[in-house]
Amino acid sequence: MKKRILKGIGAAAVLAALVGCNEINFSGLLNIAEPITFANQSRAIVTIPAGQYQTKATIGQSGSQKQITLELKNGNQPTKVQISFDKNISIGENFDLTAAQIGQNFDVKGTMKTAVTNSPDQSGWESCTYQRPQTVCRGPEKSAQDKANEASLNSNAAALAQTDLPADRTAPEASNPVMADRPGPYPGPYPGPYPGPTCSTIWVTQYGNQNVTYHYQTTTRDLNASFVQGAKTLGTYTGQSSDTQKIYTFQGQCY
Repeated sequence: MKKRILKGIGAAAVLAALVGCNEINFSGLLNIAEPITFANQSRAIVTIPAGQYQTKATIGQSGSQKQITLELKNGNQPTKVQISFDKNISIGENFDLTAAQIGQNFDVKGTMKTAVTNSPDQSGWESCTYQRPQTVCRGPEKSAQDKANEASLNSNAAALAQTDLPADRTAPEASNPVMADRPGPYPGPYPGPYPGPTCSTIWVTQYGNQNVTYHYQTTTRDLNASFVQGAKTLGTYTGQSSDTQKIYTFQGQCY
């Protein structure tokens, strides 16, 4: 499948990714030539012996600080160390964090190359939702007097139903009921205009389909970092991050 590739995104794009709240996760290898002692944010001291470790590196931001977190696969219990520094320290395609900036006894120098790959456009139909207005009407609220009269009638009816009749008598059949004219939205047999139903518009969620055009955008970052103390390189880290997003270039009407 042919792909369009944009390389050399530059320091501005890398910096924008780090300033936001999103984290960048790398998978790679940490090679320690000589034991490295890390001072964690809690000031706990962690020493990593010489060796090679499968390591997840996370670059992100918390509050006023940027953070680089290393999680080493070291036996059953992974070892985690964290390097913190001020959020205003820029990280570009090439970076050089000094010992004073990160609160460690070594510098961290390296590069982070970014490449963006776009797949060809694709078209199709997808499910979607939209809002449709709907008019809803409700009858007028009963007044307090109407509610009291209704309760009284119900009470009297219940009392009559429980009255014992003489053995030689039966209850008279009720005549066919006739509904009295009830005041409505227009003047009725009783004086004055009466309130009609109250109507309002609500928005109802509807399910439908829409025609779309889209492509997949994959951002790949290659991280190479060295832990340097004076003229000596204590260790190196090499890792890669890959993230894919679906990018819409057209979204038709949902119906």
